[in-house]
Amino acid sequence: MGKVSVCLLLTSISVLLVFANVSHGLDNGVGLVPAMGWNSWNYFRCQINETLIREVADAMVSSGLRDAGYKYVNLDDCWMQKRDGDGRIVPFADKFPSGMK
Repeated sequence: MGKVSVCLLLTSISVLLVFANVSHGLDNGVGLVPAMGWNSWNYFRCQINETLIREVADAMVSSGLRDAGYKYVNLDDCWMQKRDGDGRIVPFADKFPSGMK
């Protein structure tokens, strides 16, 4: 048996052993994939606004990322101006004219 054949055989055995040891959990859909999303800070830092974030979200959908499990758009920083008298966060009105949920 040649070196390539032995390598393929060992790889096949390794794959079988990995799949043979499948863990079992609750069948509730939790934890099937990690929380997957996109974060504004890594590329744009504070140069964000409503138009840019909507374009990114639309691109996640049109590129197939949403269907692959990416469902979060995280605005890390630079979107809030202050807190109001009741402690609620107030977004920058000029950056996000539609407001935030």
